[in-house]
Amino acid sequence: MKRLLLHAPWEHRLSRLVDAIQQAHSMKKSTIVLTGEIAKASWLKQVLSKLTDLQIILARPSLGWGRWQPDQGQIPSVVVGTRSAIFSPLRSIGLIWVEGEEDPTLKELQEPRYHAREVALWRAESERTLVVLASAHPSLESRFDIEAEIHHVPQEVALQPTIELIDLRNEPAGTLFSYKLIRAMHDALQTHAKILLFLNRKGYAGTLACRDCGWVSRCDSCIVPLTYYREAGRLTCRYCGKVDQLPDLCPLCRTPRVSPVGYGTERVEVEARRLFPQAKIARLDRDTLQHSASSQALWEGVRSGAWDILIGTQALFRGEPLPRYGLVGVLHADSGLHISEFRAAERTYHLLVDAASLACPASTGGLVIVQTRLPTHHAVQALISGNPNHFYSEEFSARRLLHYPPLCHLADLSVVGKDLSMIEEAAKRWSADLEQNVPDQEPLIVLGPVPAIRRHPKGRQQYRILVKGTTVTALSRRIHDSVQKMERAYRKRGIKFVVDIDPIENG
Repeated sequence: MKRLLLHAPWEHRLSRLVDAIQQAHSMKKSTIVLTGEIAKASWLKQVLSKLTDLQIILARPSLGWGRWQPDQGQIPSVVVGTRSAIFSPLRSIGLIWVEGEEDPTLKELQEPRYHAREVALWRAESERTLVVLASAHPSLESRFDIEAEIHHVPQEVALQPTIELIDLRNEPAGTLFSYKLIRAMHDALQTHAKILLFLNRKGYAGTLACRDCGWVSRCDSCIVPLTYYREAGRLTCRYCGKVDQLPDLCPLCRTPRVSPVGYGTERVEVEARRLFPQAKIARLDRDTLQHSASSQALWEGVRSGAWDILIGTQALFRGEPLPRYGLVGVLHADSGLHISEFRAAERTYHLLVDAASLACPASTGGLVIVQTRLPTHHAVQALISGNPNHFYSEEFSARRLLHYPPLCHLADLSVVGKDLSMIEEAAKRWSADLEQNVPDQEPLIVLGPVPAIRRHPKGRQQYRILVKGTTVTALSRRIHDSVQKMERAYRKRGIKFVVDIDPIENG
């Protein structure tokens, strides 16, 4: 098996993918192309059909693999799909291509909790074929994979936009649009250049808080602050979806001084309409894309350039590549750095690169304005300098210091049940068992147990344990043995033990 990591802009990756498919087809070999989102897979099918002149099959696992026989008669097939397409019943595979290999949606969150990238590597090894992990910003796991051959193709200098940094610490408190960004938006509208405003936080504000006593609106079940939607007049939990009404008074001190805290795309839209009332403005986030009819009209407007100002979250990057914009404003570049997730910096860097890549070249006036309160953070500095190695080296050093992937493997363990005292006791017992040294096996690092932030429905409670191990084989073996022991001890007591090896979400 040959393993390649292709770190390159989208246009180069597409060209290489077309060449690789045609080469595999000429050798009478089949191809599997994986991507995270079904919208992107559907678009890839259409594009590859035109560029290769081959019949491209869009994998639809909901129809059942058993009724699908794509390569009868030994005709090589090209299959494009999301994570489950890696199980396509193909023979004689010559290429497995994972497009956007860092995409979290390649990990199945339900049992069996497989990661399509890892299954692709295993299948490529068993079939002795080529596997290509392709991305504009590879994951650290792939970037530092010693078995991978890395091909880095930087963006051509002539195609790069001008990038300017705004330090929000030097702006008035609560600034959403800096003076420089407002001036640039005005100039862009004067020249009929399109504008993209990026903020990866939906809603009007992060939450509501009392300015007198400090009360914060929180979900009773998940503990996290409720997101404030001004247009809908509601508070919603981003974990469980619970909806609360807006309070007239603070529930604690009974004063009316309850106000929004933080920013969301809904507030950005309100401010943009106030500043530029004549502009055609649209907002693209998970809320505006909920209904298929309005979602389709919104995407058609984006493709045709119908909007003067487009406001969006990471939902912008889940489908086909978008047209270029004369001005891209990243409103709070550090907003994703403040969550309790060790991959926060990595995901922030990915989003910054994706947002900046939508700007026109500097030669045609393309400008990216990055607003942040953390201008020296390596995710921001790597974007400004155009040097991805700066980000990867700094982030790898931080992961090494804290012993997180790719320096180790993780297991996210959960104990779930209705009896809180019993699941707490079981979690502590499980944790103690894993902390014990086993002869001829490497010791594990065990963190927790702690109550889960997001609780299960129907009154069930959850405790979590995080386990670190150097090798995935040894870690899996220890977890397997411990689960069997715990299940024997708590048989018929209404407790479930859940294991997720190398989880994607850890917050």
